[in-house]
Amino acid sequence: MATRMRLGGMVSGMDTDTIVKQMVEAKRSRSISFTKTKTKSEWKQEAYQSLNKDLANFIVDARKKLGLTNYSYNGKLYPNSIDKVSWGKKADVSGDSFTATASAGAFDGSMDVEVNRLASTASVTGEVVQKKADDTVGADTQLKLEVNGEMKTVDLKANDTISSAMKKIKEATGLNVSFGKVGKSSDNKDVSMLMMSTKESGAKQSIKSTDTATQNFFQSLGVSTSTLNDGVKGVNSKIKLNGKEIENESNNIDINGVQLTLKKADNVVNKVSVSADKDAIYDKIKEFVEGYNKIVKSMQDKVKEKAFRSYEPLTDTERKALSETEVKLWDEKAKSGLLNSDNTVGSILSNVRSGLYEKVEGAGSLFELGITTGTYQNGAVLQIDEKKLKNAIAKDPQKVLDTLFKSPDDIKDHSKNSAEGKAQRANTGVFVRVMEDMSNGITAIAKQSGVGNESSILQQVKGNILSGVVKNSSILEKSLSELTKRIDDENRKVEIFENNLWKKFSAMESAIQKMQSQTSWMNQQS
Repeated sequence: MATRMRLGGMVSGMDTDTIVKQMVEAKRSRSISFTKTKTKSEWKQEAYQSLNKDLANFIVDARKKLGLTNYSYNGKLYPNSIDKVSWGKKADVSGDSFTATASAGAFDGSMDVEVNRLASTASVTGEVVQKKADDTVGADTQLKLEVNGEMKTVDLKANDTISSAMKKIKEATGLNVSFGKVGKSSDNKDVSMLMMSTKESGAKQSIKSTDTATQNFFQSLGVSTSTLNDGVKGVNSKIKLNGKEIENESNNIDINGVQLTLKKADNVVNKVSVSADKDAIYDKIKEFVEGYNKIVKSMQDKVKEKAFRSYEPLTDTERKALSETEVKLWDEKAKSGLLNSDNTVGSILSNVRSGLYEKVEGAGSLFELGITTGTYQNGAVLQIDEKKLKNAIAKDPQKVLDTLFKSPDDIKDHSKNSAEGKAQRANTGVFVRVMEDMSNGITAIAKQSGVGNESSILQQVKGNILSGVVKNSSILEKSLSELTKRIDDENRKVEIFENNLWKKFSAMESAIQKMQSQTSWMNQQS
C-alpha cells in the first residue's frame, strides 16, 4: 500500500516530528489507560488461577496422605472411606506365618489364626528342552486350551517363533506363559523351560487340554501329555480362625477389616491383636491441620494485602526509563493487593470458617477435640491443644475419626439452604466438609477467572468441578476480551489521527513552499 510522503518541516523550519509525536501521545492516553486496566486484570486472573491451583493441590495431597476419599468422574464420593483407611488401627501379629494390617473400621480385639495351606494358581511347568525361544513352530497348528472351564483357541503359523507363539497364547487365553533359557545341559548346550499359569489363585482355576495337536505342541516344549489331559487346578488357602476352618481363593484375606497376607503354611497359631493406632491418628490430624493452615493463611493474607492504588502497571516506555531494580520494586507495589477484600475469596473463607463450628451428626464438634480457631484475628486458622486431642483419641478414637472424616454415602452439590443439603452437611465430618467447601470455592473462582492451564489438577479434585464453567466466558475473560477490542479501537483512532496530522502539516509545508516560490518569482520580475 502506497504511503503519502511526509514533509517534516523542511520548508517551515518547524520540528514537525516532535509536534506530531506529542499530539499523538496525548491522543494515546485512552489506549494506555485501557492497556493498564487490561494488564491489571491479567494479573488478577493469574492470582485467581494460582490460588485455585494451590487449593486443588491441598485437597488432592490431603486425600492422598489420608487415603481418605476418591471422586468418580461425575463427582460421586465413594462412601465409607474413613472405615477403609489403613492408619486408624494397627494389627500386631505374634508370629511370622502372615502379616496383618487393619482398616479404621476393623474391630478392636484379638483372634487366633493358624495357616494350614497357601493358595496357589493352576500351573504347568515343562521339563528342560534343548530348544530356543527364536526357534520356529514348524507347522501351522491350532491349539485348544480349556482355561477355567472355557475353551480358548490359538492359531499358530509354521514360521511363528516359540516366543511369538507364547505371546499369542497369552493374548488369547489370559494365562501367564513364558519360554526361555534356564541353563545348560550336561553336554554344555543351552536348555529352556516352559512355565504357564492362571493369573488368579484358588480351586476354581484350571488348565486342561484333551486335543491331540495341542498336547503334541506342548510335549515338544517339555510338558507331558498326561499333565494336560488330566488337567491342573489351583488350590484355595486354608486357615483356622479361632479354631474354625476357612478357605479362600487368595492368600490375601479380609477378616472384618483386618487384611491378612499369608506367607507360609506352618500350622502354628498366631495371635492377631487389633487396636486404635492413637499416635497415627494424632499425626494424621496434625498433618492435615498444618496443610490446611498454610492454604487458609495464604488466602487470608491475600484478602488483607495492601493495595497501592498509585502504582499502576508500567508501559513499555516507562519501563525503559527505569533500572531493572526499579522496575522490579514498582511491579511488586503494582501487584500488591490484587485480591484485597475480594468477595469470592472472602466467601470461601467464610464458608470454611462457618463449617468449622457446625456439629457433626452422630459424632461431635471440632472444638470438643481441642481444635479451635483461637482469637478472631486468626480467622479460620486452626490451633491444636495437643493434650486435649490426644485424650479425646484415647477415650473414643472412632468418635474423633467420625467428627473429622465422616462422609455420607454420596456427597452431592446440594444447596446448603435446602433440607437435603442441610441434612447431608450435618452428617459430614468437619475436614471432609472443609474440602468440599474449598472445592466449591474452586468452581466459584474458575467462574471469575477461567481455568487457564490448571484444568487437569482441578479435575483431580472432582471430575465435574468445571461443569458450570464455559471456556472464555468467565467474568475476567469477558472483560479482557472487551478491553482488547477497546484498545484496538483506540489504536486505530490514534493511527487515523496521526495520519490526518501529517496530511495537514504536509499540506502546510507545500503551501509555504509554493508561496515562497511565487514570492521569489515576483522579486525576480521587479
